[in-house]
Amino acid sequence: MEDAQQKANAQVPGICRWLNRVLALAEDAIDNVRYCEDDHLAFMALCFLSKQIDHTKSILALVPSRDATLIARSMIEGLCQLLWAAKDPDVRPRQWRAFAWVHDWRVMQAKIEAGERVDPESRAAIEGMLRQFGHQFLKPPRAGMDPGAASPADPYHKDWRAGKQIRQICESVGAQDLYRQLYEPFSDWHHWGPVGLGKAINRQADRISYSSLRPTDAASALAVGFQCLLQTVEIVDRHLAIGLSAKTADLRDGYITWRETN
Repeated sequence: MEDAQQKANAQVPGICRWLNRVLALAEDAIDNVRYCEDDHLAFMALCFLSKQIDHTKSILALVPSRDATLIARSMIEGLCQLLWAAKDPDVRPRQWRAFAWVHDWRVMQAKIEAGERVDPESRAAIEGMLRQFGHQFLKPPRAGMDPGAASPADPYHKDWRAGKQIRQICESVGAQDLYRQLYEPFSDWHHWGPVGLGKAINRQADRISYSSLRPTDAASALAVGFQCLLQTVEIVDRHLAIGLSAKTADLRDGYITWRETN
């Protein structure tokens, strides 16, 4: 175990260098990219790439803080959702965008319940859009519910995935190992679980001290950053034909070779 920590500690600076290289490529890729407003996958992918760039900068700044794993977990979630959306490009990216109307409706409902004024034109626009798009986010009726019963106050799913769990999405895009080996362990830290917190403390007699991220976890968080950012660039490049395939392939192949020899 100590050998693994020492090896990871030696790898961390190198992974940072590779991550900075893909970050530079990603920032070039998103600079002044043109897309059609009706191309919902392009819009979604560019939004996700922007966030992945932000997350990458955060991981680089946070390591060796344990909160780097929170960012890595979010990057996995973002990548898998984008890959899942790209599998049905005419439906899911538009669904992702349309869920904004459910969000706006919930904000409006909160204002109404609080007795605040709601602009009639905004209300009409939100309700009109929900008549058009809201059906895809409706929760199914509960088992045994009377068909004539009144609809619940909020009939919509909590997010745009309409009941699909992140685990299911990861599995559907072939990322089950990424989910099991990294997303789940990082989630315990995110949710204040005893296992996640237990790894962060050292007991000494009647005292508890807090430790920074283990080198193996730091290396994993950085590696996740590299994979998620590079794959997001590849999705954008494939869809918008930016012309980065040779550069992304060089980065991927170079990184794999470096990891195999270090």
